[in-house]
Formats: sequence, C-alpha cells, structure tokens
Amino acid sequence: MNRMVRVAKESIRMMKGNRLRVLIMALGVAVGVASLTMMICVSKGAYLEVMDIVNRQGQDLLQVRPGTDKHTGLPSGSREVVSLVEEDVEAILLHVGNIRAASPVKDRKEVEVKYGDKFTLSRIFGITPVWAEIRDFGPSKGEFISSEDLNFAARVCLIGQTVKKNLFGDTDPIGQTIRIKDVPFNVKGELEWKGISSAGRDRDDRIVIPISTYSKRLFREIKLNQIVITIGDTSHLDKTVEDVRAVLRKRHKLAEGEPDDFAMRTPQDLIDLAYGTTRSLINLLTGIAAVSLLVAGVVIVNIMLASVSARRAEIGIRRALGARKSDILRQFLMESLVISMLGGVLGTILGYGGSILLSSLQVTASVVTPLALVAAIITCSLIALVFGIFPARKAANQNPVDALRA
Repeated sequence: MNRMVRVAKESIRMMKGNRLRVLIMALGVAVGVASLTMMICVSKGAYLEVMDIVNRQGQDLLQVRPGTDKHTGLPSGSREVVSLVEEDVEAILLHVGNIRAASPVKDRKEVEVKYGDKFTLSRIFGITPVWAEIRDFGPSKGEFISSEDLNFAARVCLIGQTVKKNLFGDTDPIGQTIRIKDVPFNVKGELEWKGISSAGRDRDDRIVIPISTYSKRLFREIKLNQIVITIGDTSHLDKTVEDVRAVLRKRHKLAEGEPDDFAMRTPQDLIDLAYGTTRSLINLLTGIAAVSLLVAGVVIVNIMLASVSARRAEIGIRRALGARKSDILRQFLMESLVISMLGGVLGTILGYGGSILLSSLQVTASVVTPLALVAAIITCSLIALVFGIFPARKAANQNPVDALRA
C-alpha cells in the first residue's frame, strides 16, 4: 500500500512539472468525452420523448390524414388528393371491427378570437364528443361538447389554458362569450393543461367546438384534416390498419396498384418519426466522439513516449535505487489514468452543458443522465490502459545502466 502511495505521489509530482503536456493530453480526452456525453444525453432524451409521445397519444391510437406521405400527410405525387370526409368515418365504424371509437377532426390555425377589448390568435378544432376520450383531452372545468351541441350546431366551445390566460387572465371564463371570426360562442368549459408538444407546439393554445358548428357557422368546409381512431385489441393492430385501408380505398375508388390518397399513422410510426429527428445528430456525435477519443489516445501515446525519452536518466536513477519494473510501469500507467480522468471530468462538464444548451434551444430533446458519467469513467479508464500501456512498458523495460548513461 505504501508503495502505491509513493507511486501516486511521484506521478502527481511529475505531472506538475509538465503541465503543458498534461493539458494537451487532457484536452484531447475532454473533446471525445464531451461528444460521448452529449450523445448519451441526446439518446436518453430521444427515448424519453418517444415514450412521452406514445403514452400521450396512446398505444391504441390510429390517425388517418389526407395525402400519401406516411409522416406528413402531404401528397407526394401528381394525382389529385381526395379529401377525407365524415362519411369515411361512418364507413369505418360500420365495416371495420376492433374499433373502439372514431372521430372526424377539422382544424384551422391562427384564427382571430376576441373577448371584450382583448384579442388573440388560436387554433380552432371541430370535433365530436368522443374526441375527448380518444385524445385524453377532457375538461378541467365545466362540461365537454355534448351530442345535443353537435346535433344543433351549437355555438359553444372549450378553451385551452393559454387562450384562457390571454383573454381572461385569472377571471373565470365559464359562461362568458367570446367571438371567433366575429361569431359569438359561449365558453362551456376549460380544457386540461397539456403543455408543449414534442414538436414544440403549445397544446394549450386551442379552442374546440362541435364539428357541425365548425362546418356550418365558421368555415363551410367539407374535408377533414384527420380521423382519429382507437383500436379495441392492440394485438390485432396491423389487421385493423389494413381493414381501415381497404374501406377507404374502396370508398375513394382507387384502382389496384394506385397509391393511397390518405396517410395512416400508428404508434410505431410515431416512434420511428421521433427517433428519426434525432438519429442524424446522435450519429454525428458518435462519430465525433470515436474520432476524438482515438486522436486523444494517439496523442497520449506520442507525448508519453517523448516523456519516456526525456526521463531516461530519472528512470535509471530510480532503478539504481531499488525501484522495480512494476513500480515504473505503475507510475506511467497512473499518470496516463490521472490525465485521462482529468480530461474525462472536463469533458463530462462540457457535455452536460452542451446537452442543456441543445435542450434549451429546442434543437433536440436531451436530459442529463448519470449514465454519461459512468460511460466517461469507463472510457477514460480504457484509454489510459490501452494507450498508456505501451509507453509504460517501454519505460519499465529501460536498462538501468543505459538509462544512467543517457
């Protein structure tokens, strides 16, 4: 034990006398560890974001949008897109089994909303009563849209928490009248607080109204923006998706071989989409980390080999005074380990800081995780062992007589 303490003290003393070399080697390790730390934090953030999306949307949710692109719902060819209509929803409910609920949805962004002398722009959704169950987006106060509201195209609405804040502040909005495109609506309730979505959208900046009111009193639109469906038995999700596709293709009179004029999105598609947005950044950070750590290892080897040549006389004196080969080997490995750990600590701090910055700038989801620190410790230990062993062995194998003559 005393021998190991003396080796450690000697290693620290020698590093203090060669601070520039230590700094260069530590910086090389720091860059690689910083990239590695950021990669782990971004990967963890992406995973948590995906789980949040799936849990929020539901494992049993199927979305249908007009268009042919799987993710965006935009047309990818020259063929004119046939819009989804409410009759499509009725056909799905009639002809497809394993459907628990389905709701047509219409929406429009940046619509003028007024209350007294206050004004805001919000997103308006035309929905049916079952939408609240499907999207888990019910009222926190008041009542949701009823079948009676739907049948009579009632001018009633529920407002999100951001809309409430913009128009009413701390005042209770229930029973008050707001004007949407100068059409008066009675506020029937407040929607639950939902926060910011994974895409950075404010999910509370919305107003929901009966879809019949949306079509007849506001926008006079027939086409749907989407259909949301909940599956009864998720183990038969793939078959249900194909059944829905068959019904829609038949209704839209699509010939065999023609592409779908609608896009279907399952929970797995949401997972793939969320991972896809961060995969390129993760790959980039992984590449930077691998190259940086390799370069850092090469730098450590070269500088330590130069250090061995410069310290031949010292090695010879220590051997002549009774130091064993194992003592010299341990000293150089200790120096390599300490330098790597110093670089690891600096790199971890930089990596955590970079991860926080990426998250705050909404470049990508990122979380600070202890796993990055564990990975840094293991990586630095491996670098010290793999790249430090050759210079350490060369120092330990120096002939004492030849070393003293140097």
